[in-house]
Amino acid sequence: MAKFNAALLILVIAVAAASSASARRGSSCEMEMEQKMPMRQCMMWMQGKMRNPRFQEEHLQECCGELMQFSSRCRCDAVKEMMMDVQQYGQREEMERMACSLPRMCGMTQECHSCRRRSFA
Repeated sequence: MAKFNAALLILVIAVAAASSASARRGSSCEMEMEQKMPMRQCMMWMQGKMRNPRFQEEHLQECCGELMQFSSRCRCDAVKEMMMDVQQYGQREEMERMACSLPRMCGMTQECHSCRRRSFA
């Protein structure tokens, strides 16, 4: 019985530690996004690209600059947050595809795969 209680205690401590680490990551990304959002250049680039596929790539470079200001662990969260803001402009699937690939388009090794599996709505 003592071994069972010790194992249960270790399990509870491990779960609490994992939850705490996840909460710290979430709150630090939230704080980072509050300071750096909205990503106006990225929103302008996406909206312009939707209207005209030959839209100036210089705006993409400005968008990349905005995206690089985020820590790598928060970039995908920032992309998702931006998508919530630009959804009102229609063509949602195409915008999701563009947003998910922004880190790759900006030359970052990270791509936001998770945003393709989930709806932004």
